[in-house]
Amino acid sequence: MKTKLPNNVSRKPAVATSLAILLALLAGCNLPSRQTPTPLPTATPPPALNTPTPLPPTLTPAPSSTPQPSPTSTTPAPVDIAFSSGTTAAVVYGTIQPGQVQAYTLSAGQNQPMVLILNSPNNDVYFGVSEPNGNLLLDPAKKWTEWQWLLPKTEAYTIKVYGGKTAQDYTLTAKVAKLVTFASGSDTLTLSGSTPKGYVFSYALACQKDQVMTVSLTAPAGSAWLDIFGLATGTLLSSSSKSVTWTGTLPSTQDYIIEIIPNGQVVNYTLKVTVK
Repeated sequence: MKTKLPNNVSRKPAVATSLAILLALLAGCNLPSRQTPTPLPTATPPPALNTPTPLPPTLTPAPSSTPQPSPTSTTPAPVDIAFSSGTTAAVVYGTIQPGQVQAYTLSAGQNQPMVLILNSPNNDVYFGVSEPNGNLLLDPAKKWTEWQWLLPKTEAYTIKVYGGKTAQDYTLTAKVAKLVTFASGSDTLTLSGSTPKGYVFSYALACQKDQVMTVSLTAPAGSAWLDIFGLATGTLLSSSSKSVTWTGTLPSTQDYIIEIIPNGQVVNYTLKVTVK
């Protein structure tokens, strides 16, 4: 059953009261204003996982200022060639590397003939000859393995042996002949001697062009033979013939070398030379 209000009671004040209560409750809720929205917090990205630490750049070490030792020289010291007493020849043996140089010194007198012979397996080891002042008597650029010369002075000569393409052994034979002359008014010379150490013994004799030379060697059979050549013109009688006598007309005015070649042993001999 509805209660009937009196006619003098109005409904409007009740509505106003209700609105006031509602506004008060809303104010207590502290709602944010729509005109000033609260900004959202900025998201901080998470740290990267397993990020490699960059390595420092590789540094090239500075060159050391410590001086380095110089390479050891491969040039051996010079060797003196000394003739044994009573000999006119010497033989030296050696081993030489490619590009290596081995020097020898040999003392001899003025106008003495010098003969050099160099042997090696490949025949590419060669030599040069010079005076103490550096003057070349044989230029090594020629690459000779045999040489003979009338020496200009009494001094120590330098012989340099040069290596070939490979390391190899070599044999250097040096001969300096003994000078002999005819007695005044004589055309015949008789010499007696021996071959110490089984070495070749050499004589040198100055003769004129077109003279006739006769040489005769007396020694035990098969023990020695002759080698005869002109210092400037070369062979007159080769030792390969193993002859003990020779006669011939001389081709020019020069020194002639007469050698007694022993069969590798000490040989006593007599040598007779006639030049007319």
